[in-house]
Amino acid sequence: MMKKITTLLALLMLTTFMAACAPANPANTETPSNMETVTAGPSAATGNVDELIAMVNDFVTSGEITGQAENGLLAKLKTIQQKVMNGQTEAAANEMGAFVNEVQAQLGKKISEAAANALIAKAQAVAAELIAGVPVTGVEETAVPATPQPVDATLSMTEPTPMGDLLEHQLQWDAIAQQVVQSVGVSTFTYDLFQLPANSAWDDTLAYYKTGAAAAGWGDAPSQTNEMSGGHYAVWNVTSSDGTTNYFIVAQVDAPDGTYTLNIIGNK
Repeated sequence: MMKKITTLLALLMLTTFMAACAPANPANTETPSNMETVTAGPSAATGNVDELIAMVNDFVTSGEITGQAENGLLAKLKTIQQKVMNGQTEAAANEMGAFVNEVQAQLGKKISEAAANALIAKAQAVAAELIAGVPVTGVEETAVPATPQPVDATLSMTEPTPMGDLLEHQLQWDAIAQQVVQSVGVSTFTYDLFQLPANSAWDDTLAYYKTGAAAAGWGDAPSQTNEMSGGHYAVWNVTSSDGTTNYFIVAQVDAPDGTYTLNIIGNK
């Protein structure tokens, strides 16, 4: 059963990823809240947090952030910065979601739309770097399913027969899916996550889904293919008789310990 997501929910739950993907590793089905994942190379991520801090200060100077709204934002960024320095990258990525929430709460009030959009985009990019290498916990379909979220009922196209082992959703993968569909321009979507055999080549994955998509009515070739950080994706789209454009997207993430695909169906 697919987990279903709306664009707004996924953005508010941001823990990872920009308009690209980052690799992740399968582990246990849950990570205890008192445990943090340590990853190498915090200096670059710290530098990007510094850039966010500078952006907030610049927007205060230009008058696009007012009413001391910067105080809460800077406090969160300082917390993120400290967690990055301590190697607590998963906690830092989660805190970045709280930063985004606060920016959105003040959008149009104490933060201008332009400033809010710039800060959110930068936060997404920083979160992408923070989450790189953080384990994504996945289990086979026999595990407890994730809680479904509301989704547009007009998603009527059939998904091509998938390849690989079905895994349970985690917030990291939700954010990756969200960023992929944003880059394509899809607003409502569902997805499934699969782990492929080790060292699966993208060319082989793409060839498999070209055949499967054609059999499911999506056409003989994708409407676009693109590279992204850590992998690739391909997009098929079909416009139905009521004018709705439906999308099937396969995004492959190549991680150090394996290969994963997000099989996404959505529409605008």
